[in-house]
Amino acid sequence: MTSPDTQLLRTFIAREAEAFAARRLESFWGMNHHRISPLLSRVPDLLSPDELTEFYFHYVRLANGLPPVGDKEFPLLLSAYERLLPFIDLPPGISVPSRHRMLYAFGFDETGPLSGGRTASANEYEQHVRLLGQAASYSHLPGQRSKKARFLPFAPQAGRVLGALRHLGYYHDRRHPEEDLYNTVNITFWGMVFICLLNRDTRAGLLSDMLGAEHTLMDRDKHLAILHEYVAVVLPDTGPDEAHFLELAQQLADSQAARRGTTESMALVRALGLPFTADEDWEILISIPLRGSDRPALIAKDRVRLRIRRDPDWQWTLDLSLSGRGEVSESDSRRMFTPNRLGIPPLGCGNLQGFPAWLRQLRAEAGLDFDIEAADIRLGRKRSAAKVVAQWLAG
Repeated sequence: MTSPDTQLLRTFIAREAEAFAARRLESFWGMNHHRISPLLSRVPDLLSPDELTEFYFHYVRLANGLPPVGDKEFPLLLSAYERLLPFIDLPPGISVPSRHRMLYAFGFDETGPLSGGRTASANEYEQHVRLLGQAASYSHLPGQRSKKARFLPFAPQAGRVLGALRHLGYYHDRRHPEEDLYNTVNITFWGMVFICLLNRDTRAGLLSDMLGAEHTLMDRDKHLAILHEYVAVVLPDTGPDEAHFLELAQQLADSQAARRGTTESMALVRALGLPFTADEDWEILISIPLRGSDRPALIAKDRVRLRIRRDPDWQWTLDLSLSGRGEVSESDSRRMFTPNRLGIPPLGCGNLQGFPAWLRQLRAEAGLDFDIEAADIRLGRKRSAAKVVAQWLAG
């Protein structure tokens, strides 16, 4: 008699095979992943070898998963991966594996093997999966960078990691050729970069690769800005004999300082004489309530809020909210990214210093009188600088 767990797995295979043949989405995995994933260790006992290969194909395809396997199952998983390779770049939802994860785990893709060869055993595969698990176990990049000690045990594997990144030309996601959709902040990719930077034998090579012209980085400016943050974490570990790496690190730091110095957010800081240092990661938050509001500016329902940062890729965002009427948002890179049902004129990229004039325009043209005297202005610990910002707002 077929067990309920076996029937569940067979239903998963049948439903997903039918959907995949038609290149359409199927909801079965999404609705049952919490029931299927706990069965991974028992799947070899519940399915035949052919069924198991089919299961691995769809599990890896949909879950971006690298399931635990023993020596007996490893060839079946390898076969499933080989079958998946022609489809690895299909749109999300139909196929979600990450090239760099799969390449590192199995040691090859459709263009050939890594220099160290294909993964030869379940034990070797397990070691690779453990490294990838460490790289992926964070929700954001700053959190990953703060855990250097947890990455150090994987530094001896940096040679293979660097080989995988070079094999891909540092281009890990072929499903999104457009820069605005490319996952520049992929946590696994940066975890792999981190491991290479922690190994003195690979860090100069990686840094040379990413700074050089041989590899075309998607959204290059953002890649290099993030890279600079990771290099800063490992710099204290470098020795005086690593002259080449230190020279490249300084070149990267200089380029990032120059890029930050040309932003309109930095132009405003200089114009106001705000006391931020060149390397300081500062932020300014300005909340202004509509005149007559019965709540403080920070929690007022009717308010305008301007957030300014030093980040060249995220210089400022502007949000205006009116209870019962709607809201509108804008940033330095996107003119209006919520429906502008209020008919609010945009501040506009390049016009950050004109924010006080924009407020006066709203009062004159739209009758929206935001109370500048009741503004809540926050600059971290630079509280005295809030007076300077208040004077700028007052015109």
